[in-house]
Amino acid sequence: MGMSVENNLPGYSGYSVLLVDDEPGIRDILALELEEAGLKAQEAQDGIDALIKLRASLPHAIISDLDMPRMSGIEFISVVRRRLPQIPVIVFSGSIPNEFPERARPDVWFEKGARQIPDLLKAVLNLVLKTPVHPSETSIQSAPGRTEQDDEGYFVLGCTECLRKFRIPSTPEDQTIQRTATCPHCEACVPYLIESSDPEYEADPRHATDSHQKRAPIAG
Repeated sequence: MGMSVENNLPGYSGYSVLLVDDEPGIRDILALELEEAGLKAQEAQDGIDALIKLRASLPHAIISDLDMPRMSGIEFISVVRRRLPQIPVIVFSGSIPNEFPERARPDVWFEKGARQIPDLLKAVLNLVLKTPVHPSETSIQSAPGRTEQDDEGYFVLGCTECLRKFRIPSTPEDQTIQRTATCPHCEACVPYLIESSDPEYEADPRHATDSHQKRAPIAG
């Protein structure tokens, strides 16, 4: 593809890059270029798929498109910035905004095009060497999120992976107890703690201590 960097550069073995783009052709081209430079390429078709891939392993850099189904690049980058601030993000998109939201500002960005690929690869090679060899995730929530019923009788939870909120129905036996739910967006397993709205239940001294010990911040 006419890279302007030397193939199989020393020092890049073991580094990986996650490619996030809904166009298979773009992913194939970039994956080939990265592998020729000595990097390992992982692929995801959109932001949700990328979050699922991140469960298995963390890359040393991310290249992301912006206009994608299910989860846009802006939303995906904002999740990465909150959960994985150590990992640099490069935007490669056909529609670069005049200004990025602060919460989703990438390290560098390029407009899609064959002429931009050499500069894109140079940026990747520069950034991966600044990333920890073993990137770690920032803990969003260390304990099950505490939740109460909304006005319609549903529990509102915040996913700790995609950071989106979702609702689950309540049941008559729901009291102060730890449970898990599956996020409908990214299929993550989300632990939560039900906050009983039954005054008689809360007043029962048998449950008061248990409820106090399990208190945690509201999910999301």
